[in-house]
Amino acid sequence: MFKPAMSFFIKIQLILVSVFLFTISNQVSAEPYGMAGCGLGSMVPVWKNDIGQVLAATTNTSLSSQTFGITSGTSNCTTDGIVRADRVQEVFLSYNEGPLEVETSRGTGERIRTIASLLGCPTHDQELGKLMKEQYSYIFQTAANDSVPRSKLILSRIKSKIAEDPTLKQACLY
Repeated sequence: MFKPAMSFFIKIQLILVSVFLFTISNQVSAEPYGMAGCGLGSMVPVWKNDIGQVLAATTNTSLSSQTFGITSGTSNCTTDGIVRADRVQEVFLSYNEGPLEVETSRGTGERIRTIASLLGCPTHDQELGKLMKEQYSYIFQTAANDSVPRSKLILSRIKSKIAEDPTLKQACLY
């Protein structure tokens, strides 16, 4: 299938990438990976910008390291999936913050159903929507502290209000 020269070239590439990644593996930052996901590409700390994420995704795909990492629980992957549940919630909120705010003002919508599912209470989306509508001004208030992303603040505020609600506290796994 592969010519011997091509096979040798691929092996050399794998060895070089492996050596490079293992020499810098102790420099992993607090943020385990970016939008490219987990895998060997996520372990290169300098690949946190947009171009780096393209390189990380290419590395993950070409070496199949993401698939291996997901199944083995290595390379910044968890054993139960690609990312932890709280990280999925944060990513969802960061990309849907504006539309979620609009739906919260109405108390219903696709994004409220999704966040209910991500918080572990998909059958209680109506109750969550009602709670979020009632607590709209608290959940979406502008923060004075710019060091924490607004989506993280929104998520923590939603979770704190869930913890205060007896029904949702029992229903959600957040």
